[in-house]
Amino acid sequence: MKLKKLAAVLMAGMMVASLAAGCGSSSESGEAASGSTAAAEDGAYKIALIQQHQTNAFQIAVTEAAEEKAEELGVELTILSADQDAATQISQIEQCTSEGYDAILFEPVDPDALGDASKTASDAGVVVINIISACTDWENYGISALSCGDNVTAGETEMQHVADLLDGKGNIAILTGPSGDSGGLQRMEGYENILANYPDIVQVVEPADCEWDTASAQSTVESWLSAYDLDAIICENDGMAVGAGNAAGADSGIIIAGVDGTPDGFEAINDGRITGTVSQDGGAMAANGIEAAVKLLNGETLESNTIITTNVWIDINNVADYE
Repeated sequence: MKLKKLAAVLMAGMMVASLAAGCGSSSESGEAASGSTAAAEDGAYKIALIQQHQTNAFQIAVTEAAEEKAEELGVELTILSADQDAATQISQIEQCTSEGYDAILFEPVDPDALGDASKTASDAGVVVINIISACTDWENYGISALSCGDNVTAGETEMQHVADLLDGKGNIAILTGPSGDSGGLQRMEGYENILANYPDIVQVVEPADCEWDTASAQSTVESWLSAYDLDAIICENDGMAVGAGNAAGADSGIIIAGVDGTPDGFEAINDGRITGTVSQDGGAMAANGIEAAVKLLNGETLESNTIITTNVWIDINNVADYE
C-alpha cells in the first residue's frame, strides 16, 4: 500500500508541471506539456480532465480512476491541474476548446466563475461535464452532466455519527474547505441540519477555513487544543481530519471525523488518529464523468444528467472492507 501511494504521489507531482503550456500534447521545445496524457488509438476521442489541484489523496484517487476508465474505454485523456486558481482553469478550458478536444471534464475552483468558459466550449461542440462540486446554475451554461456526491447528505451522515458518539452533547469545532466551494458549503449545510436537533452540542470556536490542507488543519487544531476543551472536531475532508488527528495524537479521546474515504484517512482510522470518514468515492465521480462524456459523444442519451455516488460511514469496524 505504501509503495502504491508513493507512486501515486510521484505521478501527481509530474502532472502539475508547466501549467502555462495549456492542453497541448507537446511544447515547441518538444518537452511534455502540462498534465499527463493517457494515449489511445488514432481517431480516439480526446478528453481533458481539469482538476482543482493534485495535492491530496482524494485528488490522486480521482486521477487514477480517470486514467483507468480512459484506458478501458479507449480514449485519449489529458489531465491538468488548476492549482486552485480560477483564472488558470478558465484559460485551460479555453485552450482545450481551441485545440479541438471532444470533451472537457472539470472540478470547479470557483463555482461562480466558469459559466462563460463552459458555455463557449459547449457552443463550439465540446461535451462539457462538471465533476465533484457543482458550478452555479450549471445546466444553463451548456454543461451536459454533473457527476458528484451528495454533499449535504455526506455532511448529515458525518455529523449524525459524531452526535451519536457524543450522546448528544459536547464541545465541537469545524474545519472547512475553501470559502465559496460549493461542496464545502453543502457539507456545512448538512452539519447545520443535524446540529439543529442537538442544542447541547456547542461550537466553541468559529469554523476555520483550512482550504482542504493537512498542514493548515494541524496548525489550527494545535492552537485550538491550547485554548479549548474539545470533544469532537468535524472536518470537511479527510486531509484536514488527518491534520487534526496529527495535532491531537493517536487515541486522544477527541472524536475526529472527515469526508472522502481516502487512503490516508483509512490509515489514520487504523492507528487511532481519527474516528471515521464518509466515503463518497471521488474516483467514481471522475470515472462516471468520463463514461457519460463518451456516451454523449457516441450519440447516446444519459438516464440522468446528474450522476450521484453513495455515502458510506467508515470507521474501525469496517475500514478493512474499503482499503
